[in-house]
Amino acid sequence: MGQFLDSNRHMTTRVMFDEKSENGLIVGGKYLPEELLAEIFCYVDYNSLLNCQLVCKLWKNLIQTYVWRKKAEIIFGRSLLFDKEVSWHTYYLMCKKKPFERNLIKNHSGEYGTQKWKILDEGGDRWKVENPPIGVSPLPNNEAIFKGNQFCFVTSYRRCTKAQVIDLEIEGLTSYVLDNLQPLIVVSEWYSCRWDCPAIYECKIKLLGEDNKIIDSFEFHDSIEEEKQNEWHQILHEFKNYGPGLRRICFCHGGTDKLFWAGHYGSKMAGACVCVKIPIVQFRNSEEINMLSNKNYNAKHISKKK
Repeated sequence: MGQFLDSNRHMTTRVMFDEKSENGLIVGGKYLPEELLAEIFCYVDYNSLLNCQLVCKLWKNLIQTYVWRKKAEIIFGRSLLFDKEVSWHTYYLMCKKKPFERNLIKNHSGEYGTQKWKILDEGGDRWKVENPPIGVSPLPNNEAIFKGNQFCFVTSYRRCTKAQVIDLEIEGLTSYVLDNLQPLIVVSEWYSCRWDCPAIYECKIKLLGEDNKIIDSFEFHDSIEEEKQNEWHQILHEFKNYGPGLRRICFCHGGTDKLFWAGHYGSKMAGACVCVKIPIVQFRNSEEINMLSNKNYNAKHISKKK
């Protein structure tokens, strides 16, 4: 009993966080206004910023309610929607994964063979990668996606198809972004065939929800003949207002030649692309403008030091 009472004497009382406290604003013996501290945090790498959240309550609140979003805006060079319901973790993933304005398709033109693709059909002499494309004009040099390379997939005399599934949450897009903001999704690819053999090209993109339920889809089929041969054509489609529930995207393409020639005289394709665009910002009121002055930034801190 005596030991129990003695141990209680050494127990410390938990101190509640005081929003008016300057704890966290004294760095290296110098006072830093919260505005300046927030600006510094915006240029700290995301891993270090995670650790900074553990320093004190003030730093945690400042980083989670303001800095993560501003850091994401710096990375993308665009204003992002301000909404109290958006978790800081959403902006953290934007900083870490950078899911917007980039191609989510891996190995889009065959530089690494058929890696990252699931072969569904490989009829005839199967899939092949050409570098450069044979019997057709070079890929467009002014298209940034190719980075000066000339890789392309080519089909054979029987049906060849393959697919790639993109898990959007793994790529850094949270359910909040997908369900509520529903960012624009742009899909595209270049296709062609040889000058001496007509071919068929097909492409199908599906937006998938849980349990692979199809939310929306786009299907394209082209018979490449005569004046269409020996030229590169581009398909492009935009998905918007697709509703909540999107979690994955399936990109499937393929084709065959039309003369049943042995070898690889079928359709060619390169530059498969799935790009999620940055959601359009919508300023609803002056809440964001006043956030730092009314909530996170206490003007009393500055007046005390004048």
